[in-house]
Amino acid sequence: MSDQPLVSVIIPLHNTEKYIEQTINSVLSQTWPNIELIIVDDGSTDNSYEAVKKFEGEKVKILRQTNQGASAAKQNGLNIAQGQYIQYLDADDLLDPDKIGRQVLALLKEPNKVAVCKTVHFFGDDIDNGIEEEDNFFQAYLDEPLNFLIKLYGGFDLIGGMIQPNAFLTPKTIIDKAGPWNSSISPCTDEDGEYFTRVILNSAGIIFDPGIFNYYRKTKSKNSLSGQLNPVTRLNLINSIWTKHLYMLSFAQSTEQETLIHNATYRSFDELKVQIYLVYNDLVRQIENYQRQLHPSLKIRHHTMGGAFLNTISKTLGWKAAKRAQIIKQKLLKF
Repeated sequence: MSDQPLVSVIIPLHNTEKYIEQTINSVLSQTWPNIELIIVDDGSTDNSYEAVKKFEGEKVKILRQTNQGASAAKQNGLNIAQGQYIQYLDADDLLDPDKIGRQVLALLKEPNKVAVCKTVHFFGDDIDNGIEEEDNFFQAYLDEPLNFLIKLYGGFDLIGGMIQPNAFLTPKTIIDKAGPWNSSISPCTDEDGEYFTRVILNSAGIIFDPGIFNYYRKTKSKNSLSGQLNPVTRLNLINSIWTKHLYMLSFAQSTEQETLIHNATYRSFDELKVQIYLVYNDLVRQIENYQRQLHPSLKIRHHTMGGAFLNTISKTLGWKAAKRAQIIKQKLLKF
């Protein structure tokens, strides 16, 4: 086994006792044999820690910390990781048995790249009826990290995509170049996005294997952070978007690329602005201050608001009028 690179799988754990054993088993059943599993309990108040403690052994390390958030947990796991490759995994998600093995073999041939796969989204325990994510953005710029990110964030056409963080397998050498997890933007719905932006930009490109998957479980508790209009998380998201913008600009090699980055950032800010308008207008003003510093060549003409009626209002009267109508509709439905 010594001639096979070690892969460190890092799982941040917080109140996920219902699913954590299934997640651990998906790691221990990987066809790639040389794996260490590092589980970092982030101040769980249920029986999550007790559920994982019984797995502790030569291949499984358990850390425990006060509640500091997922980014801090991942960083603490990374600090003790011995592997040549790093796999992050949420505590309620699953990996294809061949996921790590196929990605390691691909990276051995192209060691300065990062590997990604497709994601299947499923609800609760219904993995058999999971939905594969769209992967259109994977088809271009795989050998051009900055253009890949511009495409991912919608800088070319205002149509963005996403890469679920568990999809990555990353050489530790690239992670070391990218730097640590950014605790200054935690908690935030884009901590992974900011981190992997740096990872991709410090790589030579992306290896995409459409034949393997990670499985992203959607649950009410898991989506609570993204569902809350929390001023702290929204402010951190604003800071994350701007941090990504500045980092991508530092890699730009032409005025054209700079303009495309401005397109992508303007789009990201626009989407957030629509979400929080009439709820956190002070944050809307902060977003607009950032947008005035951008010089995009493309701007979204109207926003999809959900439903034919609201979309018609958005197209004819603008997204602010549609947002007002949306809020009125939501209030009426409560009665």
